[in-house]
Amino acid sequence: MRLQEWARVGSWIGWVLVLACAVGPAAAAPATSSDEGQEAAALARLLRHPALRGARVGVSVVSLETGDVVVAHESDTSLVPASNQKLLVAATALGVWGPEHRFETGIYTEVPPDESGVVAGPLWVVGRGDPSLVSESLWRLAEEIRLRGVTKIEGGIAIDTSGFDGQKTHPDWMPLSRRAYHSPTGAFVVNYSSFRVEIRPAARAQQAARVSVVPEIPYFRVSSDAVTIPGNGNLSVDLANLSDGSGERVRVRGAMRVGQLSRTYWRSVTQPERYAAEVLRSQLETHGIRVEGPIRLGRAPEVRHEILEFPGETLLEMVRDMNKYSNNFIAEQLTKALGAERDGAPATWRSGVAVLQEYLQRANLLDAGTVIADGSGLSPRNRISPGALTRLIRYAVAQHGSGPEFLASLPLGGRDGTLEDRAFDPTASVRGKTGHLRRVASLSGVMPSRRGLLAYAVLINGAPGGRVDVDGAIDAFVMQVAGSVEVAPAEITLSRGSASE
Repeated sequence: MRLQEWARVGSWIGWVLVLACAVGPAAAAPATSSDEGQEAAALARLLRHPALRGARVGVSVVSLETGDVVVAHESDTSLVPASNQKLLVAATALGVWGPEHRFETGIYTEVPPDESGVVAGPLWVVGRGDPSLVSESLWRLAEEIRLRGVTKIEGGIAIDTSGFDGQKTHPDWMPLSRRAYHSPTGAFVVNYSSFRVEIRPAARAQQAARVSVVPEIPYFRVSSDAVTIPGNGNLSVDLANLSDGSGERVRVRGAMRVGQLSRTYWRSVTQPERYAAEVLRSQLETHGIRVEGPIRLGRAPEVRHEILEFPGETLLEMVRDMNKYSNNFIAEQLTKALGAERDGAPATWRSGVAVLQEYLQRANLLDAGTVIADGSGLSPRNRISPGALTRLIRYAVAQHGSGPEFLASLPLGGRDGTLEDRAFDPTASVRGKTGHLRRVASLSGVMPSRRGLLAYAVLINGAPGGRVDVDGAIDAFVMQVAGSVEVAPAEITLSRGSASE
């Protein structure tokens, strides 16, 4: 499955023309007292909103072209950014590697296949942390292995896990859940270290509900006593590691109503490399390559025969998917891989976080109160100011080699990604990265206005209101600041900006 089912933009010359149109005389009209009054009134309404009573609110809105402050409140106060942290990962990764970078997964054998394509030992997979691999990717990888003449593997599949350290989940993510947003990292991983459990009622009452796990591989052992009943029922999905270490048991309990729509549960695995190896084995066998022997983890021998180096998706696609759908797994894989790029394997959070800090420092964006703990924003220790975020956005957008790609990765208000169902006028072309933790909400991005394009950041910590009310207050503020938009929507949309287009 593709990411949005699970979880090249315009040229630089085109972007220069876009920016010129957006901040030209027609779009970037001088600010009037009416504009300034509207912006101040929008801020006042945000600060008075009942859902934010007693919260710490930080706001920064600046001209994307000049950096001039349009409206601000506590803009230098460092607050918890939640998933706005991913903006830093996106900017750093694009800056270090460039939009066309691809991770490569090495496929080796200890000895070359014989004349009939039989591999006497194991098939070694040397993972380098590619976050983009999904079941379809491994189908293509298996096809490439077949095209290189491999017909049988006698020694099973061996995964070299040395590219990443053994810390699969961040220590700040406690209490740790089995939800897909807590998926573990690894050197060779697939489907964002997550899987799907689909439960459907039977046609008649008292019959067993139908349970399916995707992907369907031996790694999962399913047991269920869920039944179909005439009335409403509750379901639960519990997970446990198998005693022999070969996978996990999926236990489904409860009941479903006759005629009820299917229920889908997304969960994370605990053994990401073994899970990925099972998916690869399944795809190899789909291509007629017989795999005998066990799955094992270790370090590949130094002397080995290369079958191929398999490229994943471009970094542009990874960053787009990370920001559009706020994918925590991609953010953490990229963060740790950045550390390995600088310091060598194994990839660690410590080295990855250091690279993010260095990026901010080199760009003169690092505030005294900035704290970087992880890449996804799940850690409550992260701190950054709204002013630093708007400076980061301006800096990232201005980069010649990756500015359009960074901008196009942000969800479009009312149109796609995590902003698809938010209260934005779809024609306004507001772009923004969302963020949520317990009593934390954030939104940062770019919006058009009479003044031209504006970079904005709104960070709210400790809000007593519900998520819908807090998000609504933020959305209303952004739309009010955007005001009477005179920038044509297409001018900041850029081609292929939406993952659904």
